[in-house]
Amino acid sequence: MVHEDFRDSIDFLYQAVLDGSLWPQALTRLADSIGVAHIGFAAFDHRACRFDALAPRIDPAMVESYRAYWAFHDPLWPRLAAEPAGTLFPHDSIIAHDDYAVTAVYNEWFRPAKVGLSLIGAKLTADDQISAAVFAANRPENDEIDGEQMAAFKAALPHFDRAVRIHRLLRTQDLDRDTAPDRLDKLGFGVILVDGTARVLFANSWARALLVAGSGLTLKGGYLFSTDRAAKLHRYIASCAGRLPPPKDFGGEIALFGAKRRPLRVTVTPLRARGTVAVLPWLGLRLPVAMVTIVETHIGKAVN
Repeated sequence: MVHEDFRDSIDFLYQAVLDGSLWPQALTRLADSIGVAHIGFAAFDHRACRFDALAPRIDPAMVESYRAYWAFHDPLWPRLAAEPAGTLFPHDSIIAHDDYAVTAVYNEWFRPAKVGLSLIGAKLTADDQISAAVFAANRPENDEIDGEQMAAFKAALPHFDRAVRIHRLLRTQDLDRDTAPDRLDKLGFGVILVDGTARVLFANSWARALLVAGSGLTLKGGYLFSTDRAAKLHRYIASCAGRLPPPKDFGGEIALFGAKRRPLRVTVTPLRARGTVAVLPWLGLRLPVAMVTIVETHIGKAVN
């Protein structure tokens, strides 16, 4: 039997798709209707080595410590990458409870964060590079997920997955058609899409090859850097995050002289969405604010 509060919580979940400020409340309402202590979203971008999470009932400082450190030392994420989307899994189907109970991440993060060992979850529809998942858990002192909680969580899964797909569709339609990843990957020069802090959200194959080839550009912790003029590159990117109309120095160009390639001309230009789709990083969903294009130049013709 579907309870009215569960039905209302699912309805509120769909409201949150278009209003990102509602997501914390949506998760707590759903947790209450299912009867678990915690429900959280998380996304691990394996390409950019970046992790994000939303867990409204966990101390924000603990969430930040997991985002910055523990996610990269948790054996769950490499194993989760191989799981199919949409399938409900108990935690011990990926890692045995006895094995996980002795890990540093469980003893130094999960227990202090008051998250039980017997959590359940499911991988959501994303792409080959992003492991996005939703989790439910009780507190350590009463951590077992009972049959009723399991059934309710399973009933909510199609709605979680649908919410992710709706938001991805909206984001794709909201951006200019010329920025579609399949189109950008066919170009004969480098294209990188970044947010306002220079976090890489997409890089085509040409650009990915540059990032590991001593070209003068590099990726550090998911952020785009240059071996020189890094401050100028980041200033140009940050300028693209402002509201329209843009300032006079909106974006810009720099020249990079890598040790192993011809000089590069790196151009930063604004990228504007046409609508107001919410950005949900804990689902691996962000909107880029700038496009960084990279072309090889002949010596003496690069822009400073």
